[in-house]
Amino acid sequence: MKAIPNRRRTAIKLMAPLVALGLIAAACGSDSDDDSSSTEAVSTDGEIVTTEATAMDGPTIRLRGQDFSESITIAEVYGQFLQAKGYDVEIQTPAGFRTEAIASIENGDVDLIVDYIGGSLTALVPDAPTSADPDEIVALIGPAYEEIGATLLTYSSAVDGDAFIVRGDSEANTISDVAGLDYVFGGAAACFEREQCFIGYTSPDVYNITFADTVTLEFGPLLGEALLAEEVDAVQWNTTAPQIIANGFKVLEDDLGLHPAQNIAPIVNSEVLAAYGAELSADLDELSALITTADLVAWNTETDIELRESDAVATEWLESKGLL
Repeated sequence: MKAIPNRRRTAIKLMAPLVALGLIAAACGSDSDDDSSSTEAVSTDGEIVTTEATAMDGPTIRLRGQDFSESITIAEVYGQFLQAKGYDVEIQTPAGFRTEAIASIENGDVDLIVDYIGGSLTALVPDAPTSADPDEIVALIGPAYEEIGATLLTYSSAVDGDAFIVRGDSEANTISDVAGLDYVFGGAAACFEREQCFIGYTSPDVYNITFADTVTLEFGPLLGEALLAEEVDAVQWNTTAPQIIANGFKVLEDDLGLHPAQNIAPIVNSEVLAAYGAELSADLDELSALITTADLVAWNTETDIELRESDAVATEWLESKGLL
């Protein structure tokens, strides 16, 4: 089912009152025709203040997060950031996972997604070898995205990698150590269809693990809850899941190199990108460069443990960086 659009607009913030005469920004008397995205003025207490960005000339940018907390927060961060820059942005209700996200940008339902590059590799170039080098992955998925009318922008240093997770008292230290332990494995439905997840763990050509049983769980905190309750003995989750530290879980070493690099990166409808010229890609690259792995962990802590809403977490982070 197509997600129902949820339009959000950044409210124009009221700035400190301007002194009526003589204190309007010098732009009023300038000979320049430059259409700046902000206007400086002097407040009554003498402080220089900056107004909101003027509206950008271009189409609405529709974006949507995948249906788990980290992706929802990431979508809010990118969406609110672009709104503050003056772009017309529609942040849609989160829906589906990677398959739906890529399909939505291919069929024109959305114009911007933010995905994990290793996951994109699995979806778009399934026969390609796994790589821990993000540049090698980008070289493969960049052309694949172009084929569906999208452009892959610069990836962030922020990484949310795949993680094979067990309880802290497990005798295993590497994924290979799990073979012979008769573990019950828990994973999201998509995990059981992925080479870099259950298929790789059980393949004779990779880890060759025989699990005592498997349990399909909703992706997200329920994985950690099942592990803590000893309903399962191992799960595949994210390296940025805050419950790993909170519950004393252990991330096993991927000693055979099954898991790919998973930096986050924006993917934009190529026509929308062209409509805005170089400015949109530059703005998105600016934001991507600011986001770190530690930020992902912090956001997940707020949403998954403190149970805060993703939009509020995104707003707080953007304000802390001076981006709102």
